[in-house]
Amino acid sequence: MTSAGIGTVFDSAANEYAAVSPLLWNRIGEATVTTARIQPGERVLDVCCGAGASAIPAAKATGPQGHVDAIDLAGELLAHGRRRAALEGLDNARFIQADATAWEPHQGHLYDVVQCVHGVFLLPDMDASASRLARLLRPGGRLVITTWAEGAMEDFGRLFTEAVERVRDVRIGPPPSKQAVSRIDTEDELAAWLAARRLTQITVTRAPLRIPLNPTLAWRLALGSGFRGMLTGLDESAAERVHTAFQHLLGERKLDDLDATSLIGTGTPAPLSTDA
Repeated sequence: MTSAGIGTVFDSAANEYAAVSPLLWNRIGEATVTTARIQPGERVLDVCCGAGASAIPAAKATGPQGHVDAIDLAGELLAHGRRRAALEGLDNARFIQADATAWEPHQGHLYDVVQCVHGVFLLPDMDASASRLARLLRPGGRLVITTWAEGAMEDFGRLFTEAVERVRDVRIGPPPSKQAVSRIDTEDELAAWLAARRLTQITVTRAPLRIPLNPTLAWRLALGSGFRGMLTGLDESAAERVHTAFQHLLGERKLDDLDATSLIGTGTPAPLSTDA
């Protein structure tokens, strides 16, 4: 899927995304900011910021003397983030519709922290994109990458995919992001991947999260996440048939909770060599 296509999917998911955020996205965002140890006065870039799940706590942590640039392709999600920032009186966060692969800091001011929560595997060429983001850091700055832990979201995604396959009557292969996620879904793999981006002082923190499910919440979670993309092109009647099939599968397979465990990796770019 193209970058524009990803933005469209998350635009369509915006209302449900915001509705489930207190249970899912906000908790992961807050865990990320805690792990990043953002300090008062720091400049932060939040990539693939969505509705502000990590940008809002980052803005609180860095305080009025600091600043957060929160960027995403999904304009509807950004609108939710702006409203939330306004309600919480946070004047130090800018929500900007922008492509992370082309973003440049304002007037060349580098960042103390660049964080990307469940978005790096959606960027084209994950390796090159992350290396580029690391170059937006000042010396001693921190790159913070949050990704799904091995097994997270898999049972849920498997049942939702099966429900869609029943209605579409076609086999649906894994999305490209699945292959990217699988490269960094253990502590050792994420640490090694960060090291390959020329980062040092690497830490990887596991953030366990399990959410009790009921049929209503499960459907909202599907609609408020990237899974919604599998419904693209279906009319209202077909989407409702997916809903019914998904509810049936949840009961049949007895899936009563969602594993949303994340890994949060941090690292500091290695100093540039001064050797001749």
